[in-house]
Amino acid sequence: MAVSVVLNGTGGRKVTVAPEKAERIREIARELRYQPNHVARTFRSGRTAQVAVVFQNFGHFRSHSSYRGDVMNGVMDALFPEGYTLSLCPKLMDERHPDAISDGRFDGVLWCRPDLSDASATALQHARVPVVMMHAPAGTVLGVPTFCADNEGAMRRVVAHLVSLGHEKLAFVIDPVSEHSIEGQSRAEALKSAARRVGLQEPDVIVLGQDHRILSRYAEPDAPHTALVCFSDELAGFVLKSCEQFGIDVPGHVSVVGFDSSPLCETTRPRLTSVAQPVERMAFEATTHLLSLIRAAEEGKPSQSATSTLYDCVLDIRESTAPPPAH
Repeated sequence: MAVSVVLNGTGGRKVTVAPEKAERIREIARELRYQPNHVARTFRSGRTAQVAVVFQNFGHFRSHSSYRGDVMNGVMDALFPEGYTLSLCPKLMDERHPDAISDGRFDGVLWCRPDLSDASATALQHARVPVVMMHAPAGTVLGVPTFCADNEGAMRRVVAHLVSLGHEKLAFVIDPVSEHSIEGQSRAEALKSAARRVGLQEPDVIVLGQDHRILSRYAEPDAPHTALVCFSDELAGFVLKSCEQFGIDVPGHVSVVGFDSSPLCETTRPRLTSVAQPVERMAFEATTHLLSLIRAAEEGKPSQSATSTLYDCVLDIRESTAPPPAH
């Protein structure tokens, strides 16, 4: 019993081991190179020690953006010291397995997908394991805690910067996948609200797919916008490359702003002005909160009220924004 208490932290709350005896047990374990069996420990406890991290798809991990790597760093820094591992999942349910989220394979779920179907929202709300959402505003799913960038504050900073340069005609650029996502809609509405606050007309929304010919109009003197605010750095990078192909000078003809301020911003030409959000910290704190919910559930404690944590963002000004062209 004493060995189990010292090496595995098990054996019951009433069992105590003298410090000298505990140190002797650890010394012998080191000499024998003893390593506790993780599978056996989880089997005894009835836990899987697995957390599901739900992303949209895995193809994006090959991109030059560091966003997903930052999320993974934050998640792993929180999980591994506590003896947990993660499973990357593109989804947690389908028509054949509608209850997979609660069937015992995971102790908790960190939802990082930007989209949320009605079926997924219902499953998250009624899950029998703790759930935490990233990149979702408060109240997205009733009873589920959220950790999110302050998109409204971020877009106010973007608009203030562009207005200070003399811009009046703005547009929000988003890809078809993100157009209907929680985060996409949040950033679009935040930009519109920020523009209205300073008396600008509401920015248009441009859905930009693989056909980038719509950007060719920004080479004309009567272009409809003088600044493009993009959903992400990846999309902004695509916009910059497309502008180069069409002979459009950035920022001479049009200014471009990204979101994430990833290392990609230092490799584009021109270097990309972008909103910086603390993704790694956000992921770490969201995962830490998830672990606290898992422990509370194991101990039979009443569930806590859902909280919402917003993170301040800053605007990293580089070379892709400048005063609009004079007409």
